[in-house]
Amino acid sequence: MREWILMGDVVKSSDADQLALQKNFAELIRMVNDSFKEVLASPLTITLGDEFQGIVKSVEAVAFVLVALEEYRWQLEIPILIRYSVTLGEIDTEINPVIAYGMLGSGFAEAKEALVEMKSAEDRLMLNGDFPQKRQMALSLNLLLELQEQWKWKDKDIIKGYFKFEDYKKVAKDLDKDVSLMWRRFRSLDFSSYQKRKKLVNLIYGDRD
Repeated sequence: MREWILMGDVVKSSDADQLALQKNFAELIRMVNDSFKEVLASPLTITLGDEFQGIVKSVEAVAFVLVALEEYRWQLEIPILIRYSVTLGEIDTEINPVIAYGMLGSGFAEAKEALVEMKSAEDRLMLNGDFPQKRQMALSLNLLLELQEQWKWKDKDIIKGYFKFEDYKKVAKDLDKDVSLMWRRFRSLDFSSYQKRKKLVNLIYGDRD
């Protein structure tokens, strides 16, 4: 049977403080699993200190989970980038609903191979398998990831505030900053473009606003 396999690993993980990385990465995965348990056939499971895999129930849910991984890392203040491999591939054994480990099938090998190939690629996401709108799906999510990659960690409080409130006035109040200054920072960080890119992902993956 063909299932949506999601794998990811932390970019340049060897450069990070390993204890902090493992703790923060585990917290991020836990938060996503708790929020999206209904759409995960097998929960995101850390297979190595800097890698995870899981099985998602639908292509629409793939977008939900990927966007959450990106947004939650700002909310948790975790300074990492993740590359993703999404594969619609064969799984020969029963799906383990408790932990994404010990299952067999060519889909896992395809997903892992793509993840390795991406270490020398510019994009942070690769889609594998035969399904409609594959190129559109890959492009839309890579555009979303590309914009986030341009944001600087020194702006983490503003970015975190944006994901919490999505209103520059509320962020200004929360951070005790001048409202006009916050409006300019929202413009320079191009949050309006982020919303458009996120809407494009939703339209392509779920055919909805």
